Amino acid sequence: MNPEDEVVHEIRRKMRTLWIAIIFFGLVSILGILVKKLILTFLGLLLVIPSLWALGKFRKTLQNEITDYQPGKGFGFFRKTGEQKIKYMTYAQYGVAGFVVLCFFLKVATIQSIVTGSICILVLQYTLKRRISLHTKIDDASLFELEELGVITPRDIVKALYKDFQSWSNVKPGNKIFLVKQDALVCVIMKDQLEAIRVECRLRDIKKLGLLGSGRDGEGLLLMIGTAQDEVVRLKMEGRSFQDSPEQFMTHFLQALDEALLSRPVTPDRDSRHSRHIDQASPVAPRQLEIPQQMTIRELDFERIEQEEHSQQAQPNRYNGRHIDL
Repeated sequence: MNPEDEVVHEIRRKMRTLWIAIIFFGLVSILGILVKKLILTFLGLLLVIPSLWALGKFRKTLQNEITDYQPGKGFGFFRKTGEQKIKYMTYAQYGVAGFVVLCFFLKVATIQSIVTGSICILVLQYTLKRRISLHTKIDDASLFELEELGVITPRDIVKALYKDFQSWSNVKPGNKIFLVKQDALVCVIMKDQLEAIRVECRLRDIKKLGLLGSGRDGEGLLLMIGTAQDEVVRLKMEGRSFQDSPEQFMTHFLQALDEALLSRPVTPDRDSRHSRHIDQASPVAPRQLEIPQQMTIRELDFERIEQEEHSQQAQPNRYNGRHIDL
């Protein structure tokens, strides 16, 4: 299954789930009307209406009807700092707990609400909050390893990094690496130890953008990109690594996208901490999204990696930044 088919499959699965929720809570509303329980009717409608809204949004996504991107506007949650996101999730936990208590007193889907609410609270606390607090934008070790793999060149400036796996010793086919360069968003999809597929989209060509929650318990993100040539690329971030946050990556991506769309091409500072020198940029004509290319990377010596990991665990940690254990 290619990346775009994977995203379409994910969206259709969510639509089926929404239909089930609409039918169930619609019946709850009807039951409330029959037994003349206003609160029961209100509770059912309270969940049916947003489900219908989400269903319509998913349909538009499948039809490539994503929102025109305006620099600095929209995607409010992803524009927040990590601390603000964590606070927002804490409020969400209180809201879920309140909803569970309400269902308990009204005796409506009591067991289902307790189980679902508990899972939601635990996922927010030990998965989403944790990876946001641990996420590191980029560091020198990561830059060096990405150059060694041939993903970037010494002339690139990497502004943010995300990967779908915690350790390179556990990399599997289909795992992805997302990175934001000075002028492009790059997605590398691993095929095996030696080969990968690289997809690159220039930031200045991005005109539309869409984001949807994805994966089990909403741990991932579906990213939809529309270019000036009416091309649409749909990519999926699994969100399975405890040290790589799709939410924080999207924050840095939006910042880089705003800078690219609002400013003229300039030479970046040479003394930036995570910079690589590039020549003076010159205006270029709009171009289409680069065709996905298959790239060959150096073979990963997993046995050596595991030995180094074991020896590193016995040594004190000297820094708290991200490290890619290639």
